[in-house]
Amino acid sequence: MMPLGIAGCAGGGLMSPSASKVRAQWEFRNRFMASGAYLRYRPHAAHGRAWTQRYEQAYRAYRGDPRVGYAVKNLATGRYLAEFQADRLFVGGSMPKPAVAAVLLERAQGNLSREEFQHIVQACDKSENSSWFYLLSRIGPYDEHHFLSKYALPNVAIRDNVLSPRFYAEFYERCVNYRLDHGCELLLEAMRRDQYGLGRWVLPASITYIGGKTGNYGEWDHESLFFYYGSTPYAIVLFTRGHFAPPGQDWKLGAMMGGLFRDYCA
Repeated sequence: MMPLGIAGCAGGGLMSPSASKVRAQWEFRNRFMASGAYLRYRPHAAHGRAWTQRYEQAYRAYRGDPRVGYAVKNLATGRYLAEFQADRLFVGGSMPKPAVAAVLLERAQGNLSREEFQHIVQACDKSENSSWFYLLSRIGPYDEHHFLSKYALPNVAIRDNVLSPRFYAEFYERCVNYRLDHGCELLLEAMRRDQYGLGRWVLPASITYIGGKTGNYGEWDHESLFFYYGSTPYAIVLFTRGHFAPPGQDWKLGAMMGGLFRDYCA
């Protein structure tokens, strides 16, 4: 049983942010860790790669490209600092995996088996497709609709892999501010162990709390991050289509992420 002092409905706004965080951390220890499931990697900081003229020129050339959509959000104030085609729908590639995990956590009220918890980790940290399909098999249309409605998220199709930059910026806001009733600490910690992505390479190495998700499939290439710069949490979400970053040119995703950081967060 969850202690009475931290029981309640975080999604309904009845708990303070600090109480919601305490509740999420209790759930993480007493459900995820107690299940025997485990996080497979260590979280890693941004890498602080030098910002070159090549990156700068690419960012300036492509920030208004019709193939891209992005959103930069201050997660403390809720203010959008930059938007471009933020509501455009894109095939998500692997982007839906953490959101699918969140839908399952909501459906089960955080009470999952060791196997289910481990598949959440595997879907988030190394983007394993078999774990994604496993999680998908455990949720249905009603679960997705309930999740989107309860947490006032943009109307996208998580299960059908159709998402928008704004959806992921909002999803990160709910996680970072502990506004989901179940799974926030697990989702944050799993995504901090993501093994892919170019965005964190070009952000300052002083950023130590950082995580995210990528998606790559066919013509679709996406990057997204949540992080603390100083004491302020931010999200940067970039979706692309039309082979914007084919093999050998995927560095352009890092250039876009780094440019958005430098223009709107730094």
